[in-house]
Amino acid sequence: MRYTVRMKTKFPLFVSLSALIGCGAPTATDGLQEAIALGTQTQALATGTPAAEGVLSFLNDYYISFNELDVQVPLNAQAAQALIDFREGPDGVLRTGDDRRFVSIEQVDAVPYVGPAALAALEAYAKGTGRVELPVDGHVGTFQGVSFNMAEARRAIHAANTESASTLENVFAIPQAAVQSLVAARPILHMIQLSRLTSVDALTLNQLKSNTQLGAEGDPCTGPGLCQPGLVCEGRPGDGSSPYGRCVDTAYLAGNGDVCSRFMACPSEGLICIGLASGWVEGYCAPAWMGASFIEYSDLRLQSTNPLVTAPLTVVGLATVPMDINVELDIVHTAPHRLVLTLEDPGGETALLWDGPNEGTPPSRIVVTRGIPRDGSINGRWKLHVANPSGVGSGTLRSWTLKLTSRYD
Repeated sequence: MRYTVRMKTKFPLFVSLSALIGCGAPTATDGLQEAIALGTQTQALATGTPAAEGVLSFLNDYYISFNELDVQVPLNAQAAQALIDFREGPDGVLRTGDDRRFVSIEQVDAVPYVGPAALAALEAYAKGTGRVELPVDGHVGTFQGVSFNMAEARRAIHAANTESASTLENVFAIPQAAVQSLVAARPILHMIQLSRLTSVDALTLNQLKSNTQLGAEGDPCTGPGLCQPGLVCEGRPGDGSSPYGRCVDTAYLAGNGDVCSRFMACPSEGLICIGLASGWVEGYCAPAWMGASFIEYSDLRLQSTNPLVTAPLTVVGLATVPMDINVELDIVHTAPHRLVLTLEDPGGETALLWDGPNEGTPPSRIVVTRGIPRDGSINGRWKLHVANPSGVGSGTLRSWTLKLTSRYD
């Protein structure tokens, strides 16, 4: 199984506590409470990111109502009504020819009474209702003061939907009133629904979380003993860039180490052919968990006055050293042939990916065959450096993807 991990750099909108309160957002919003606790709120709402797509799909849903925006999200009444008014168009009636849809977060932000607090609440609601595609260790939200990543949320909701009332009360130690609410509400579809059930409080959510801690294959883990039997926690970075590894099955698979090629696949679905992504004719079979893709939605401005920008990305859950290293770029720039791109691994080793002044416009995919040693670190913080030594042109690094395979050193 390949794990696709989407890491997000936050939209560069820093909001002070006074600004959050001044926007009139209800302080009951879980996501907003978390922002207040942090003192600043940074939002993963650059247009094109999964968080932004989730917010836009929610706002463009014909079935959303003023009540859902005002009470469930919740927004203040003026912001909720302004969003509904935009959708309805000039005639003030939904599902007519002049209806409008949101196509960018900037467009949402431009609606009267919608500001940083409203965007934070919309993001929290979109994540909590499952509208945002997140990695298994992606932060879903904080509910009743209890934080959940995606894997934890899935396990908690599964238990809430499937465990008997007796197990929830006597094994999970959840109060009887909360158990009755859980059973009556089935099927529970998302964290917002779960956290707002009658009698479901921090104790209930903590018990659901703590009693479902053992990760399944592919789930995040923070150390030994936190994966289901037969699995081990592998690939935790040593540089502190992430607390997580992945629960993987390290049992031997028949065919591991066999020769493979584009024309001769590995004998098991649980194996991948390492080496082909580097251009080798002949590769070798290895467990599928040793390969993964990591995406960062950086949305970094490449201004002519800023000769160097860096986009970090954290890799987790692989073996110990890299084999195939491929970089995919989404860059929009007025003078891309002026850019110099460098990749840095977690150990500080670097590879010149592309020398624009001498090689021209960089391609969208670059196979790394020079610079980065194949016996260095793989789990941890990688960095893409984008330089513009001539200071000509400007643009945006919208996202970049690191596709890796690994082996044990």
